[in-house]
Amino acid sequence: MTKQELIQKGIKIFEAHGWDTQRATFIKHPDGFHRGLIDNRFGNWGKFKKACQKFLDDGAMPVQDQQEEPEEEEPQTPPELQHLIKQNDAQRKKIEKLCNTNQIIVDHCLASISKCLFKPAKLPPAEKVKTPLEFHAMRSDDHVGEYVSAEGTQGLGGFNKDIFVTRNDRWTQKVVTFREQDKASLGLNKLVIYMLGDHVTGEVIYAGQAYQIDMASVDQLFFCLNEYVKTILTLAGVFPEIEIFCVIGNHGRMAKKGEGHPRSNLDYVLFRSLQNALERQTNVNIFVSESPTMLVQNGNFNFALNHNDGVKGYQGIPYYGLERKARRLSDLYGVRIHHKLGGHFHTPANLADETILNGTIVGGSDLSINKMNVATRPSQKIFYFDPEHGINRESNLYLAEPVNLTPDSNGIYTAYTA
Repeated sequence: MTKQELIQKGIKIFEAHGWDTQRATFIKHPDGFHRGLIDNRFGNWGKFKKACQKFLDDGAMPVQDQQEEPEEEEPQTPPELQHLIKQNDAQRKKIEKLCNTNQIIVDHCLASISKCLFKPAKLPPAEKVKTPLEFHAMRSDDHVGEYVSAEGTQGLGGFNKDIFVTRNDRWTQKVVTFREQDKASLGLNKLVIYMLGDHVTGEVIYAGQAYQIDMASVDQLFFCLNEYVKTILTLAGVFPEIEIFCVIGNHGRMAKKGEGHPRSNLDYVLFRSLQNALERQTNVNIFVSESPTMLVQNGNFNFALNHNDGVKGYQGIPYYGLERKARRLSDLYGVRIHHKLGGHFHTPANLADETILNGTIVGGSDLSINKMNVATRPSQKIFYFDPEHGINRESNLYLAEPVNLTPDSNGIYTAYTA
């Protein structure tokens, strides 16, 4: 239904039962509609009521006076299909409940965050150069909350919340260092951050995950939020302008695959929370995608942002699947897609300067080391960008030193019990 149709339907209910009708009563009315639809179209219940009242105040014909076309009699449903209709109704109610739950989580998080005080960073002056470039940084696969045991990964891996903080701080310092050393010649007045998903690790993604996390999902969310707020405020004091584009990953989902609402995802809640927490930082703009893929125009170039969990792979990067996806996107969207940015595979890569994959802050994990025999060095990708000529100076910011195993007095490299 369009907004106007929703307003007209709402006015009928208000005129029949009074303008003081409460939201709960409205939703339960036979002609009412669920909270998620109201919030998605109008923002909240109060704005919806104001829209209905404004519709009448602007001189629109009262709903009860409008000529309604006679309704055609609906054909009777055959008995053999009635059970299918009941099943569909049950599924619809389940989906509406999940949608409402997601909105409740977002509303409560934003209400709590609005009570926090984050002091805005002082805006730095812009560098004046003849042909300024932009600083673009990819962030993904932080997996805040994941626990990787060094003993269980032959000493090749190791990760927890404290290691995340250390590596995130190192990333921030390196971004600042790059800007400071190159700003005089390249400007770098604008920082663009692509947040590509899996910033939290979740707790229901695979069987046995409860034994490989050091924080519950809600703790992962607020821990990650706190660290990102500090990081962005630090960068806001260095870059005159920051734009952040956000898409969700698969690890943030709150239910088993295929069971939850698409936006019931902790990455999405994190992004919305960041928007609210940093709304007073005037040189920071955050854009949160409402769908898994986000198309962004930068200068003369179009970027497609997606976590890449929809690309099937086995034992490494699925080059064929990524190449096939790249070929289809331009036809799918009807515009030329120059660059596809994503993560998910925990390995930095560049496929024909079209598909650019990010690394991971975790490095080697139980899955990659013990099942895939791969342990990538923790890294995140950056590049400089010219609005007319495109990407250049692509680089990986390494966030930990390479692991070098050494044998003990018994000649054993890995953990053991004597």
